[in-house]
Amino acid sequence: MAAPEDMRMTSLLLTFYTTPRLGQEYLSDCGGPFGFDITTALQIDSLVDAYGCDGIVETGCFLGDTTQYLANRYPHLPVRTCDVDKNHAAFTQQRLASDNNVTVLHGDSAVLLPKLLCGLNRPLVYLDAHWLDRWPLQEELAVIHDAVVAIDDFNIGHDRFGYDHYDGEECGPGLVAQALPEADELFVGNPYADYKVPCLQTGRRSGTGYVARDLASGPMTRSDFFVRVPLRPEIIMPPWETYGPRRRRPTGVST
Repeated sequence: MAAPEDMRMTSLLLTFYTTPRLGQEYLSDCGGPFGFDITTALQIDSLVDAYGCDGIVETGCFLGDTTQYLANRYPHLPVRTCDVDKNHAAFTQQRLASDNNVTVLHGDSAVLLPKLLCGLNRPLVYLDAHWLDRWPLQEELAVIHDAVVAIDDFNIGHDRFGYDHYDGEECGPGLVAQALPEADELFVGNPYADYKVPCLQTGRRSGTGYVARDLASGPMTRSDFFVRVPLRPEIIMPPWETYGPRRRRPTGVST
């Protein structure tokens, strides 16, 4: 009989790689769950498990690739999402009409977040509303409490990973430090961790930032999947050049 961890990995991989990539004609990363980056899926899965998350909230569903993966991977959890584009929200709602654990709303994510979060005590919140002229990220962060927050298209300081810019401001640690003056740290996904399976995304990959909002950061501190980024008194990005095949943690960055 397969070990529980092997069964968990098999279930994750099967769900990830059988989710249709409907965004492939429109997105630079060709769509798929988390931009078809299996390492992000593994990072998210580890956090849902370690923190005992009781629901998942997503902002910016687009055509629902990531939403469908989340709904099928975590059928025991409510999965709530939204999009500012009514056509995208309607499409995702129709796409996932048979998934009873999914709620899809249309509107501004920062306005909708209190409703999406209602009744959840420790959700994982995946922030991906990064497309149109209005950039709601700072407002989203301000209304989230008692949650594990994942921010897509985030600057992790690695040349292989892209990130978003809006009006000259980057989606990165500086923005989090500005939006959350009480926060003294965040975490970024570690490209050099032992993920057991290769990432098949050969095109654009996006960095992901993580914040334990009003929660202990221990699960991320102890996991090789994440690297701590101090925010105060100054931001110190991971010196990725110190990493090698044996996955050394960056020197000079406390964990």
